[in-house]
Amino acid sequence: MKVLEVLDCFYPNLDGPIEVAVGLARTFKEKGFGEMELLVPDYPERVGVEGVNIHRCRSVRSNGNYRAAVPAFDGRVKKLIKKGGFDVIHLHSPFTLGRYALKIARKYSVPVVFTMHTKFRDEFEKRLKSKSLRKFMMNYIMKCINGCGAITTVSRGTVETLREYGYEHCDKVLVIPNASSMTPETADAEVTKKIRGDLGLDKTFAFAYVGRLVATKNVDFSLRVLSEVKKRGGEFKFVIVGNGEYEKTLRGLASKLGIENNVIFVGAVSDKKLLASYYSACDVLLFPSVFDNASIVILEAAANSLPVATIEGSCSAERLENEVSGFVWANDEKIWADEILKILAAPEKAQRKRAAGGALSRVYVGWEDIAEEYFNLYKKLL
Repeated sequence: MKVLEVLDCFYPNLDGPIEVAVGLARTFKEKGFGEMELLVPDYPERVGVEGVNIHRCRSVRSNGNYRAAVPAFDGRVKKLIKKGGFDVIHLHSPFTLGRYALKIARKYSVPVVFTMHTKFRDEFEKRLKSKSLRKFMMNYIMKCINGCGAITTVSRGTVETLREYGYEHCDKVLVIPNASSMTPETADAEVTKKIRGDLGLDKTFAFAYVGRLVATKNVDFSLRVLSEVKKRGGEFKFVIVGNGEYEKTLRGLASKLGIENNVIFVGAVSDKKLLASYYSACDVLLFPSVFDNASIVILEAAANSLPVATIEGSCSAERLENEVSGFVWANDEKIWADEILKILAAPEKAQRKRAAGGALSRVYVGWEDIAEEYFNLYKKLL
């Protein structure tokens, strides 16, 4: 079987759909299911992936470090889909490259799968001031989604998001959760030890955040919670791994709250072994995002026995059981502060240890089983 995965973003950006597409492509081949190739926007810095054939479409500069593909001005894309011998096209985003791939695939009777990763309306409301433009963009992406032969989502909550968007066939949507390419063996014990020493984590409890620094991730919620924890005598460090447009705001808020000496901004870490060691160096990952549908970060943390605290009712909470495989708390800063103080006060941090073991055994999942689910879906379409 030959499959073409299509994304509207790629490395050097660090994004969940990129990790999903790459992890799926590698495992698909390793399991003997067939070949998966990627079609992505071209970037000035061309980052390759060992063992994966990557096709690049002409692009122009977009927001931040992203690129917008312009497939209508790149004849290679049409030729690739027409003559590439692909059995299935798998879209991971519904924008210019995804829509164009859908158009050409339908012309040549190639079945198309779309995977819903993102709460698009939330993004549009944050970035677009014009109500009419937001409406136009929602119609734009829904035209792509409605045109696909099969839809998958990465969590149960994402099915409800599709229903809110007006998708009429939610009963046919297949939920296939994300997996992690990071394994429990990825971290280096010596590197982890060095990180703890360099960051001063040996004698204090270390919270972590890993991901893009954008408003939708709700990192400011964590800062306000930890400010209250400090006021009530809690001792900790908060290690923030990532970068983005919101970093300056977060630094200012930490200073305003009087916890700037407790917060460590590490910057983005792209090397997986080093990133795994950062996870391993910390005690609890704070992830109060209600935006994410199925963050890869939660799975990577679980691979390193790092329990995650997230908000009750969020998509991220679907995988977690409170105090068994993570921490699930109401969307209330006072409750979070109360619960964190309980963890800090517990003898030998017993709650944290129990949740750490549960994270590894109950939350972590590799790509082997997930790749097989996609393979079975593709077979049904054919």
